[in-house]
Amino acid sequence: MPAQDYRTQAPVEPEGVSAQSEIDRLGTLRSVHEAPPLRYALIGPICISGLVAAVGALCGAPPPILAGIAAVSLGLLAWSPLRTRGVSVQLHARGLVLQGRRARRAIAFEDVNEIWFGISLLHAQAGAYLHTIRILDYSGHVHSVPIAVKNGATLANAVLRACSEALLLEAKRALGEGQALTFAKVQLDREGISIDGSRAAWNEIRLAVVSHARLHLYRRLPIFAWRTVRLDRVPNPAVFVGLVARSVRRARIDDRLIAPDDRGPPAQLTPAGKEAALKSMFIGGVVCVAGVMFTCATYANGSVHLLAWGPILFGAVRLYRGAAALWFRPPR
Repeated sequence: MPAQDYRTQAPVEPEGVSAQSEIDRLGTLRSVHEAPPLRYALIGPICISGLVAAVGALCGAPPPILAGIAAVSLGLLAWSPLRTRGVSVQLHARGLVLQGRRARRAIAFEDVNEIWFGISLLHAQAGAYLHTIRILDYSGHVHSVPIAVKNGATLANAVLRACSEALLLEAKRALGEGQALTFAKVQLDREGISIDGSRAAWNEIRLAVVSHARLHLYRRLPIFAWRTVRLDRVPNPAVFVGLVARSVRRARIDDRLIAPDDRGPPAQLTPAGKEAALKSMFIGGVVCVAGVMFTCATYANGSVHLLAWGPILFGAVRLYRGAAALWFRPPR
């Protein structure tokens, strides 16, 4: 049976509805999630950039080189807090209000067509870091909901539940009736799953694991995955994971925020996550220092001048991300 859309479009609102009426339509205000003050959010980037400059100075790097490296490091690390400054999200019973520096937008949950994840791959070692939820409504507009805000994990869980639970029930019913459902390059039906032209029956998949924002499917021994699907590349990933978990023999969900259910609260920083954050800090620090020392050595030689931008910036970013995951505990 050919694949078809299992979603039903919400009724279209009449034109000319005021902004206040749109907000009233969302129901009771439940919580407000604001971006952290810029003076606190920039502490980490400034400290890491200063550390990079200090190490370079100890190695004898020329001041112009130090200034350039520190400026680029600060720009990369400070980009995210600068982008979200002044942003707040109001969570209502039936929708959201996104308050930016210039605009205010109301989004009703019943108008949501697709949900897409924005994942930070730099946090993959310590767990999936969900920094943005992108909402596509039926009118074709895309709304970005930042998660790097106060109580971001609570906000993400509320949005995913409100936007995905009804779709999941409808998708389960459609799958049970024999319809084929398509999620980007993945197609599901009652008998099995097809990914990029390769197909496996549900009874052939022994284990499905959701970890680090990826769905791993194992057909035989749980050592090498038969196929891996990145959850930031499929629409409505919570619905997708729910359907797969319902269809396979056994499923294990490690990313509670990515695939929320009723079995527990959002994932917290576990001992394994702390170990991964410390490992990220150590590796980042070693790579950054090695890059600075290599640069200083080439400039001290006098005949060959090589600037190790890549290792220095990669190490600085990884050091900062590990420290942020360890002390500030961003939602994952």
